[in-house]
Amino acid sequence: MTMSSLLDAYDTVAHSEVLLQRLGSAFAELSRKQGLTDEKAWLSQAIDRVTAARTGVGDLLSRVMRLPEMEPAREDHARSLQQLAVDAVERLQAGITFHAGSRAPLLEALFGKLKLPLLRRADREDFEKFCVDFDKRLNSSYAKRMLGESSLSLVVPAVEAVRASFVTWREAFSGEPLEEAAARELRDELDACARTLELPLRQARLLAEAALAPLKDLFDETGLSQKPKKRSLRPVVTEADGEGAVEPEEPLAEEPAPPAPVAPKRRARAES
Repeated sequence: MTMSSLLDAYDTVAHSEVLLQRLGSAFAELSRKQGLTDEKAWLSQAIDRVTAARTGVGDLLSRVMRLPEMEPAREDHARSLQQLAVDAVERLQAGITFHAGSRAPLLEALFGKLKLPLLRRADREDFEKFCVDFDKRLNSSYAKRMLGESSLSLVVPAVEAVRASFVTWREAFSGEPLEEAAARELRDELDACARTLELPLRQARLLAEAALAPLKDLFDETGLSQKPKKRSLRPVVTEADGEGAVEPEEPLAEEPAPPAPVAPKRRARAES
């Protein structure tokens, strides 16, 4: 597979997850409307088709990040994992608030003046600092004692989810190389998964468009009209390309032509 086709396959699989979420949001909106029995059935079918086609995807998008061809997608993937990690932290905050109240001392101990929306835009270095600091707060003797109480026992899974999300985010930056046989197997798996998804995604989008036709602009507002983005790429050299392969250089910009000489101005002859 070429780098472009491999990235297209990655974007197809990634888009299937986004599309499924948008279909769910659209179905929630459609469910509030009276009637439209056929339309609701079509949208339900769209959800079922994408759900069935995604069976077995699992952590494929995380695993393929070790492929050298995935460099253009690695930053986007890490950013999406960062959003999921912040989601996990927000769920923990909500869980503590629900079980212990909005003035629980544990909230102050863990979150203090932390502004979670800013973490969504943080760069890698700042987010790593947050992860280290938050881990320390979770591992403090006070936090452990409070989380050990029966009233907060139901929050413990949310704590573990936060820790797991930090680990998953860090793995996106793993530079461990893959053996060529393992890399080839991973490329084939990604390609096969994308091919399996192509038709159900197209059908789901058409079903959704038909289902939402009676509702003005909802198809566009829910993002269902959007397709996987197209990337402008530069080639990446892999071990399979051969030891002597080199990455093509970008064409040199042409030097500007020298300015044309300007004729000297003639002096006006004095009238006699």
